[in-house]
Amino acid sequence: MRVKGKILAVDDDPNNITIVEELLEDNYDLKTAASGQEALDIARDFRPDVVLLDIMMPGMSGYEVCRKLRERYTPQQTKIIMVSARAMVSELNEGYDAGADDYITKPFEGDEFLEKVRLHLLPKNTQEADQAQDDFILTTSEAIL
Repeated sequence: MRVKGKILAVDDDPNNITIVEELLEDNYDLKTAASGQEALDIARDFRPDVVLLDIMMPGMSGYEVCRKLRERYTPQQTKIIMVSARAMVSELNEGYDAGADDYITKPFEGDEFLEKVRLHLLPKNTQEADQAQDDFILTTSEAIL
């Protein structure tokens, strides 16, 4: 059985959330949040593999949310992709400095968006597969001895 990747999409614009839902909800375990605090609350129990994070939100910015998520999760546990209309190099750098793994500029093209999400899920799935294989080999060799 294939395990679906867990994705948390954070954006205060309902139209943007609708677009992300249309692209992702059939193939991934998707949760959404409309604010930074809501995202942090959901992430605590949901433990997303990927967070799609808007930058400009009322209250807590995406940069602040990214820093708080990085206090809880390493890049190996959770990938953070900033999704924003802000595309200046200084803004991209601020996202990377806050702990983001990647950046998608709005408006985005659906296929490119899906490919970036898929690629950020691959390393985690590969690591889990490698660990499962190592565990199996260790268990098998112990049983033989």
